[in-house]
Amino acid sequence: MQDLICKYVYKDGKEFGESIDVYKDRLIIKVGTDFFAVSLDRVEKVEGDKVYIKDFDSKEAIEEGKKWIEEKSKPVSLEELKAYGFGEES
Repeated sequence: MQDLICKYVYKDGKEFGESIDVYKDRLIIKVGTDFFAVSLDRVEKVEGDKVYIKDFDSKEAIEEGKKWIEEKSKPVSLEELKAYGFGEES
């Protein structure tokens, strides 16, 4: 699949928001202060810096967006940091 992050998202021919992540099978779209997690099967096409999406269940997308926020807001353990090379003294 094409790169979908950091693109303007259009729905019904109008700018809807900006894509900020792909998480599991969902495109995360920032719309104002809200985050929508829209199923990737709703992506119609990608043209340059624009992603076009089909209609989707807004209530479900907002609920899934809240789950994404919770997952991304979890604290990182020292073990996880070390696994990625952080916290090592030189």
